[in-house]
Amino acid sequence: MDMMEMLKQLVIIAAAVLGSNGLWTWIQSRGTAKSAKDRMLLGLGHAEIFRLTEKYLRRGGITREELEDLDKYLYKPYAALGGDGTAGSMVAKCRDLDIISSAEAERRDRKQ
Repeated sequence: MDMMEMLKQLVIIAAAVLGSNGLWTWIQSRGTAKSAKDRMLLGLGHAEIFRLTEKYLRRGGITREELEDLDKYLYKPYAALGGDGTAGSMVAKCRDLDIISSAEAERRDRKQ
């Protein structure tokens, strides 16, 4: 078999694979599943951000560790997934809170 014939067969095989409905259906289903997972993660992230920020705002202070965790592990990934600005505004309010010790945070939490 000469090189030209082998190239023709490879082109035919590639066209058959790319043109098959099964391949495109599989690709589309992966995109749908991913967007559903992204939406679920965004929803969970949004809920947790609001739960925590409301706690810190009600308390009137935040520990350095809480602020770092809120920003690093919740808000930045949430924003990277396309989260909206409402969570960002709540996190910004927490950044303006006084930094308090863990002991002071516990005392304030018991008081509520």
